[in-house]
Amino acid sequence: MSLILNLETSTKNCSVSIAKNGICLISIEENSDKFLHSEKLHTFIQYAITISKIDFNNLESICVSQGPGSYTSLRIGISAAKGLCCSLGIPLLSVDTLTIMVQKINHIQDEDGFLIPMIHAKSDFVYTSLFNQSKKMLCPISIKKLGDNFFQSITKNRKVYFFGNVGFSEKKIFFKNFRFISQINPSAMEMSFLSYVKFCNKEFNKIETFRPFYL
Repeated sequence: MSLILNLETSTKNCSVSIAKNGICLISIEENSDKFLHSEKLHTFIQYAITISKIDFNNLESICVSQGPGSYTSLRIGISAAKGLCCSLGIPLLSVDTLTIMVQKINHIQDEDGFLIPMIHAKSDFVYTSLFNQSKKMLCPISIKKLGDNFFQSITKNRKVYFFGNVGFSEKKIFFKNFRFISQINPSAMEMSFLSYVKFCNKEFNKIETFRPFYL
């Protein structure tokens, strides 16, 4: 049995979940207009522990979103994860934010289509990558400007589905084969199975040297 506490703080969505063997038992989150992680994160963690009736000492790992995302909010989440791992004597896991977001997409119309998650970086720039229909990352995470013909040479005439926490309706990124799915924020709920797989494969991070992923 594996009990893993998942923390997602890369955007304005402050999100916590507890998963058992890859299945989410409880999820608590708040998507605010402001970054409230310093105020809410530890309270949400305590709520999750209390409501699920799980003792802190029964946790076997902490998994945290490593980014990309907000510099400050990522540091808050990672600091909390490191502190818990050190105090409980358990290993640290991490998952990149875009892979977390892709888990929310269950059905697309084109089996050969591509998925492009986006996280707002600044102004008209986003953090993004390209995933196939099986949710495998095909390109390294990078920062792109909305409106540029990014990924066009790779996707060619195949359908591309994009989503994220960007105001897409206000941006000129609608190309012929591009389809907007929905406004999506990364959530700790979608980390449940990802963290379980990493735990089983012992893909642990070194607590002392682990840092957020910035671009």
